[in-house]
Amino acid sequence: MTTVIQRVLHSQNKNLLISSNSLVNSIFNYSIKSNKNYSTESTESTESSTPSLNKVITSNVIEETNLHPLLKKAFIKNIGPTLTPVQEQCINEFINSKNGIVVRAKTGTGKTFAFGIPVMHSVLSLKDENFKHADKYVNSVIFSPTRDLAFQTRKSLSELWSECGGKSNSNLNSRRDSRDSRNRRGSRDRRGQQQQSNDKSESIPLVIGQTPYRSTMNYFTGNEVPPIVVATPGRFMDMLENEPKFRNTFKYLQNIIIDEADELLNGNFKEDINKIIDELSSIREPIPSIEDSSKIYKPKTMLFSATVNDDVFNLAERAISNDFPFVDVTGAKTDEVNENITQSLIQTDSIFDTYVASIKFILDNIREKNFKPIIFLSTTTSVDFISKLLNDVLQDQNIRRRVLSFHGKLSQGKRDSSQRIFRENDNTILVASGIGARGMDFPNVSHVIQIGVSSEIDSHTHKIGRTGRAGKKGNALLFTCKLEEPFVKALKKNGNKFSDITHFDANDENSIEVANIIKDQTRSYLDLNDTFFASLTHYRNIPSKVAKLDLNNLAIDVAKCYQELLGEENENENGDRDNDDDEILPQKLSMSYTAAKHLGLDFRTTEDYFEFTGRRPNNSNNNNSRSGGYRNNNRNSKRNDWSRNGDRNNNNNNYYRSGNNRNDNNYRGGNRERGDRW
Repeated sequence: MTTVIQRVLHSQNKNLLISSNSLVNSIFNYSIKSNKNYSTESTESTESSTPSLNKVITSNVIEETNLHPLLKKAFIKNIGPTLTPVQEQCINEFINSKNGIVVRAKTGTGKTFAFGIPVMHSVLSLKDENFKHADKYVNSVIFSPTRDLAFQTRKSLSELWSECGGKSNSNLNSRRDSRDSRNRRGSRDRRGQQQQSNDKSESIPLVIGQTPYRSTMNYFTGNEVPPIVVATPGRFMDMLENEPKFRNTFKYLQNIIIDEADELLNGNFKEDINKIIDELSSIREPIPSIEDSSKIYKPKTMLFSATVNDDVFNLAERAISNDFPFVDVTGAKTDEVNENITQSLIQTDSIFDTYVASIKFILDNIREKNFKPIIFLSTTTSVDFISKLLNDVLQDQNIRRRVLSFHGKLSQGKRDSSQRIFRENDNTILVASGIGARGMDFPNVSHVIQIGVSSEIDSHTHKIGRTGRAGKKGNALLFTCKLEEPFVKALKKNGNKFSDITHFDANDENSIEVANIIKDQTRSYLDLNDTFFASLTHYRNIPSKVAKLDLNNLAIDVAKCYQELLGEENENENGDRDNDDDEILPQKLSMSYTAAKHLGLDFRTTEDYFEFTGRRPNNSNNNNSRSGGYRNNNRNSKRNDWSRNGDRNNNNNNYYRSGNNRNDNNYRGGNRERGDRW
C-alpha cells in the first residue's frame, strides 16, 4: 500500500501546488472556500516529510523498532510480530511531530493501535524520565463519537496496556461499597445507568454518558490516576467544567486523540470538541523538571478521519497549527472502500421484493460454516422488525442461529450484550442501524448486507467496512428497489464498484416460497405502522444533493409493502371478519395530513394507500372530505394505540393479534433513533 504523507502549510506567499491525489484536491477545495492558501508537499514513499525525523519505527517488524521494551513485548504477545502500514507511518509522524498530525485511513486498517501505541509509548517513556507525579495525572485522552465505540476502544487497548503493567486507580478497592461490587458484573443503578466495573483489570477508564458521576470520579480522586482515558465529548466536557479534581488531573496532558473526527464534527459534538481542545490547552502546564517552565506547552493532537472536509481542517488548525502533517494511508486512489471487500448489487422491483430477496439470500447461505453477517437497516424500528422476522423465519425452518439487535434505542447494557455475543460467537447474526457502522470492529464478519439505501455516501462506506478487516476478504451486498436507483448512481459516481449486479426474480419458484414464508409470519404481527412511517421519514431525510428520490412513488411502494406483509382486513372496527361475505379491504398505512404534507405527498395519488387523519390542509386538491374535513379512522386507530403505547392496559406489550406470543424478542414499533442518520 502506498502511503502519502503531506505537510499542509498555511502561507500567504506560496503558490498552491496541485497534484492528482484526492486529498490534495480536498485541500485545494478547502482553501478556495476559506480564502486561504495551502501548499502541499507530497511524496509517495514511506519516508516522513518531517525534516529531521528520529525514527521510532524503523521497520514493520515490531522487534526491530525503538518502541519501549515493555510495549514491544506486550504487542508481540497480544497482537502479533508486525505493524500495519497505517500503524507504521502514524507512530513515527505523531511521536516526532511538534503539535500533532491528521490521518486519513480506510476502515479496517488497524488505526486503533496506530494511536494506541504512541500513547502507551508516551506514558512509559515519561515514567522512565522519573516524572515524580506521573501517577497523579492523565497522560492521554481518546475521544470517540459514540459510547459503543468508546467501549470497543477501551477493550482493545486495555488488554495491551495491562500487559505493559498498566493499572487502574489503586485507591478504588478501599472506597467501594457492596453496591459497587455488583457494578463489576455490569449491574445497573436505580436510574438504569450502566455502571463502570472499576476493577483493576480495567486499566483504562471510560468517561461517557449513562454512567454515574461517582463511578467515574473514583478514578480521578485517589493517590493514583489512570494515565489513559477514553471518553465521549459530552460527558467529558460536563465533568471538565464542573469537577475541579477531574480538571486538575489533565494539567500535564501529553496527547489528545480524536477518533472518527469527521463523525464527531458532523454530529452534536462540534461545539463540545472545540471547547475541549481550548480548555485542555489553556490548563496545560510545563511538567516539572522535564519541560522548560518559561515556555507555553499544549497537548499533541492526532485526528483520525475517514473523510476530509472543512470542519476537519478547521479543527486541525485549532488543535495542532496551520502547519500540520497529513498522513494519507489511502494512497492516491479516490475510492475509500477497502480493496479486500467485494461489492454486489441486487436490484428488485419493489421494497417488498427487497425484503424477500435479502431473506432468501440469508436462507440460502445460513448453513455455510463461515457465514457471519451484519445486516444494516435505516431505522431502529426496521432493525426490530427484521430481527424479529428473521428469528421467526429461522425457527419456522428449524434453523438454529441466534439473531441479535443493535441500535441506539436499546439500553447500553443490551447493546453491550449484543456486541459481546456477536464478537465471541461466529454462529450469530447481527441486525443493526447506522450506530454499528462507525469504527465498530467485529471479527470474522463474512458479509455485510444492506437492506435499502443509506442517507449518505459516507455511511454506506462505513457500513461495508465492517467486513474485509485486518487483511481478510469480505463481501458487501446492497439490496435496493428500482426507486432507490438514484442513490445507487451516486454510489457509483463516488467510486463504489459493484463486481456483480443482478436483478432479483420475484416470480422464481423459490422466491415465491420465501415470500409466502415471510407473509405467514408477518400476518400475525399486530402492527407495523410506525416501522414503515419511519422508513418514509428516512427517505425524506436523504439530501437531494446526494440523490433525488421520487418520494411520492416511494411512499406508495412502502404502503404496498405494508399491505403485502399484513394482508387484508375488512371494514369492521375490530379488524376481524364477521363472516365470509364481509368486504375485504387492503391494510392502509395511517398518518396525519400534517405528516403527509411534511413528507411532500400528493393526497390525490396516495389516498388509496394511506389512511390520512386529522384536518386536511386548506390547499389540498382532494375534495373527498369526511365529517367536515376530518377522516374517520376507527379501523386504524386501535392498531396505532397498540403499536405506539403497547398494551391498552399499560401491561407488558402484546405484539400479536392472535395472542400467541412466540418468543417475540421484544419487537415493537417506534421512531428513528436520535442522531441515527442512516
